[in-house]
Amino acid sequence: MATTKTLIVLDVGLSKPIRDLSMSDLVLRGEILRFSLDDSNKPTRPSLLLSDAPQVFLPDGVVYSKKKDLLYFTNMGVPALNDGSVYSVRPDGSDPQVILSKGQIHTPKQLALDDTNDKLYISDREGLRVVRCNLDGSGLEVLIENGDFNDAAVNRDQTRWCVGITVSPRKGLFYWTQKGPSKSNTGRIFCASIEGSGLRQPTLLLQNLPEPIDLEIDEAKNTLYWTDRGEVPYGNTFNRIKLEESGTRIDSGGSNPTPGFQHEIIVQNFHEAIGLCHDKDSKRWYVADMGGTIWSFDENGDDKTVVFHDESRSFTGIVLVS
Repeated sequence: MATTKTLIVLDVGLSKPIRDLSMSDLVLRGEILRFSLDDSNKPTRPSLLLSDAPQVFLPDGVVYSKKKDLLYFTNMGVPALNDGSVYSVRPDGSDPQVILSKGQIHTPKQLALDDTNDKLYISDREGLRVVRCNLDGSGLEVLIENGDFNDAAVNRDQTRWCVGITVSPRKGLFYWTQKGPSKSNTGRIFCASIEGSGLRQPTLLLQNLPEPIDLEIDEAKNTLYWTDRGEVPYGNTFNRIKLEESGTRIDSGGSNPTPGFQHEIIVQNFHEAIGLCHDKDSKRWYVADMGGTIWSFDENGDDKTVVFHDESRSFTGIVLVS
């Protein structure tokens, strides 16, 4: 019997009609959507999984724990306020639970799951940090801190903003992006150890990127993948780079870099690319963008297709449930 596959996609809600609505109304229209994939790996029309505020409040990142059969997702809240949150919910939309409440995390963006050690890793943008907690929200600890977010001048420095994140239990590392100002070519990717306690010493892997957002690591291939929503031609792309076995250095002989860069741009022309997820069975990637499109392509970046589009949607995080 074929395994049923589902795409869970977050709609931040900011592309819906704005007539006669205040900003306080606009930020409460986020939704979590469920797309069932057919035999050709194309999604059916979406069904609504969850939309009730405060459980869904400018949603941004989502991951799935097969072991727990739970989705975990972030809510940015109002970016200027310290009111972000993290929730869990069943894949059928039932039993939403608070993992991190308002005040525990500032503006959570993408998050990563360490299913080996039962940990969540979260990039906190205006919080200027990367944090980690247990799957129930306990044991919250700050791993990376780029300044005091209560200092307005420091908080305005977008080069300090942490956005995307992924974790490699096998290598004992987590990776994150600091995107920099929009379209600024000041984005960076770092890594640090998951071991120990207290603040970590970051290792810089890549810099001068257009605007890197979310990322994933393929541990078997020692390859890092990420989306970039920067300016064309090098931004709004899907990218990859080969790492050395340690995971802390670039394998200069293992990639086919785009001229002028250390990494390889393998897919172009998204519309504010954000989330990415990999279907290892079909060997296809899915990317969600804020233009309301879900894209699919193979592992070499070929056969890029639009699998869903709705200009009244503004997609952020995406994850495969199977």
